[in-house]
Amino acid sequence: MEISGADFSPEFMFDHPDPYPMFAMLRQSQPVMRAEFMNRIAWVLTKYDDCFAVLKDSDTYSSRSNAEVGKIMGRTVIEMDAKEHTRHRALVQRVFVPKGLDGLEPALEQILHQILDRFVCDRRADLVAQFTERFPVQVMAHMVGIPRADYPQFQKWAIDIVGFARDYPRGHAAAAAVREYLLPIIAERRRRPADDVISTLVAGTVDGQGLSDEDVVSFLRLLIPAGAETTFRLIGNMLFALLIQRERWERVRADRSLVPWAIEETLRWETSVLMVSRQANREVEFRGVKIPADGVVSVVVASGNRDEEHYDRPDEFDLDRHADDHLAFAFGRHHCLGYHLARLEARLALTALLDRLPDLRLDPAAPPPTITGLAFRSPKSLPALLC
Repeated sequence: MEISGADFSPEFMFDHPDPYPMFAMLRQSQPVMRAEFMNRIAWVLTKYDDCFAVLKDSDTYSSRSNAEVGKIMGRTVIEMDAKEHTRHRALVQRVFVPKGLDGLEPALEQILHQILDRFVCDRRADLVAQFTERFPVQVMAHMVGIPRADYPQFQKWAIDIVGFARDYPRGHAAAAAVREYLLPIIAERRRRPADDVISTLVAGTVDGQGLSDEDVVSFLRLLIPAGAETTFRLIGNMLFALLIQRERWERVRADRSLVPWAIEETLRWETSVLMVSRQANREVEFRGVKIPADGVVSVVVASGNRDEEHYDRPDEFDLDRHADDHLAFAFGRHHCLGYHLARLEARLALTALLDRLPDLRLDPAAPPPTITGLAFRSPKSLPALLC
């Protein structure tokens, strides 16, 4: 099996059928691979220990390589380092830590059950189109302070922004539309603060200075699609895993202590975001391969999460694995800001489905669902019978 940068082409971002055999081959034969893709040279790491070493060492490995994303999102914390990153992250972190999420659960449950109410009395449903794609984006819009009537429009913009590598003009247009939409709301929050993320941002300061409107727009342009995109894929992958072998669904329904482990195993087995980029601040070496200073390092967290030297039977989804050391949320300074919220949303979503649709199962009359994608992975549809 010959592997090159072409195998990491953006055309596979949402459509690659199964990259895991390729990752397994790389772990065995080229655990550090020099490749050219997306118009740049990168060193691709696929072993767990190597991926972990990069993710935890924010001093050696910079996020400057995420500047390409900044062309769409604007300058955000994902391309900041050191003190600049720490100061900006601290401004919003309190919104996303468990204490900051206190009191949010009832609002999330209300959103959740309003979505479920639209189809639970039907015989059939597509759990992706009717559930997983809707819930997380509505949660993010609620937290930001977006009027409920505009939730569908934000979902469309979020999808276009996240898919900018596949259709740059469309992603750029969506980013511009979000800016124009948000500016009047930001101005209103400066006059009359509310209990939402926008008010937190406009009232906050970094080094004694408040954030500009463009700073706030850039953060929200990242937060809304990134928070919604990754979590809807997490929930979709989890439902796929539990329903494709339905005895897993029955186990979790009978023993709710398995709910957290269903979430963690999903994050390990089929993580939403397969790879992240870093830039080496100095020359480094992995397994005899030297990476020069300023070299781009592509950390394939999905491959690390299935490294046979770290996990037994890594390609199997196992509710009894209890592997909470997966790489899905990264580590160190750039550890995912919204990981508590993602777990909360996944827990509430699964619990609600177990309670309200105990007989949920895949529709045997529909084509079997599959998980696809290379940069992002999740099922595009989950046709299900509800009763």
